[in-house]
Amino acid sequence: MKKELVVKTNRLNQAFQMLTLAELHIVQLAIVDARETGTGLTTDTPLRIDARRYAEVFSTTRQNAYQRMKEAEDTLFNRRFSFYDEDGQLVKSRWISQVKYLDDQGAIEIVFTPAVVQGISRIDGVKEFFTQYLLSQTAQLKSVYSARLYELLIQWRSTRKVPMVDLITFREQLGIAENEYKLMSDFKKRVLELAVNEINEKTDITVKYNQHKQGRLITGFSFTFQQKQTPSTEHTVNQA
Repeated sequence: MKKELVVKTNRLNQAFQMLTLAELHIVQLAIVDARETGTGLTTDTPLRIDARRYAEVFSTTRQNAYQRMKEAEDTLFNRRFSFYDEDGQLVKSRWISQVKYLDDQGAIEIVFTPAVVQGISRIDGVKEFFTQYLLSQTAQLKSVYSARLYELLIQWRSTRKVPMVDLITFREQLGIAENEYKLMSDFKKRVLELAVNEINEKTDITVKYNQHKQGRLITGFSFTFQQKQTPSTEHTVNQA
């Protein structure tokens, strides 16, 4: 069976975003399908996502899949994200500019915005810094924090060490609002440790984290991870 790769530029992958798990699944499927069909992504060609395919990938019924897709697209249409461009300037963008519901076919069609199209590519001879990971590795993750942490970790596959990320940046990268999990004990229990445990259980890597302090205050986290030993594992490529 052909491996399905999601390819996103590191800049987009590190975007400060607040997607739900269902919204993230839509983006993942869109990237995979654009690659598999060989058409890539444009700002004017709609990309079709079928409920049957969503159901197969994310282990649910077709009816439930279509309902999830419709709800996710409704909210994703209004989502914004931000990133820093090559000049270090903050850029804000929406994820999609158009969505069409094909109720009789159990499918949706979406059109990504220019910022997203430019950030996602089919590696068609273009030399950029990419993050690649197998869609199957995140498909069974139930927490969006687990999926986001996996994406962030896999950028460092060549070294398997993630240098310290300051707490504020890390929270933003995971999509956590300022008023969420303010207590460190809540953050570690409901976000960090939950994500680490789920990644260790359900993906192709095992990860450990270290906390960094100034005095008694935790100011950031660093990570180390190892590839699990599995038969004929297809390693992905990454540049940090």
